[in-house]
Amino acid sequence: MEEVYVEEFMSPGCAGCPAVKEMLKELSIEFEGKLIVEEVDITVDTARAAQYGIMSVPAVAINGILKFMGVPSKGDLKKAILEEIEA
Repeated sequence: MEEVYVEEFMSPGCAGCPAVKEMLKELSIEFEGKLIVEEVDITVDTARAAQYGIMSVPAVAINGILKFMGVPSKGDLKKAILEEIEA
């Protein structure tokens, strides 16, 4: 796969969201443009959050599949992205 599409579900005031955002920023640099990251504010795009069944943030979906609820470790996030790149 050439690119991996990552949806980062967040909301204003979310305590863990900045950590996930920073991890995705670092991984984006590491994977040299293979990541397309979209930040989704669940207070604005409630329909998309409902589509994934997201009840709390942060949450991360990779290529349309919800992979993490809560703050994942950077290693787990990297592993999930690598699995998609190598698929």
